[in-house]
Amino acid sequence: MARPSRRDRAARALALAGLAAATGLVALVDPEGGGPYPPCPSRTLFGLDCPGCGGLRGTHDLLHGHVVSALDHNLLLPVVLAVLAAMLGLWLLPLVGRPARTLRPPRWAMTTAVVVVAAFTVLRNLPVPGLEWLGSGAR
Repeated sequence: MARPSRRDRAARALALAGLAAATGLVALVDPEGGGPYPPCPSRTLFGLDCPGCGGLRGTHDLLHGHVVSALDHNLLLPVVLAVLAAMLGLWLLPLVGRPARTLRPPRWAMTTAVVVVAAFTVLRNLPVPGLEWLGSGAR
């Protein structure tokens, strides 16, 4: 097992610091009030919620302990954040002297994820009474 280079470890530590800074910004600056966040192109161009719409507001709410509000913005957010955290943890393993690994889900899991995201995107944009709770609540 080859030991990660000093440069590789420094790059990973710098990426972790950047992620911590970005997370701090989302925690401090509420996306509901604007801030430095770009608008969603899907919402701007088509007036439709993409699968990620509500993600920043939901992350802000999660960082403040408001789980129900976070789920109201984007129902898939906790799952997406958990997968991203696992991927990040595996990528950061060289910082503790272990080889980096990648998350390799089985094909059925990837297919299921694509179907769930596609269905979520369609359902959250349908003007059907009873489904409006799937929308991001963006104006």
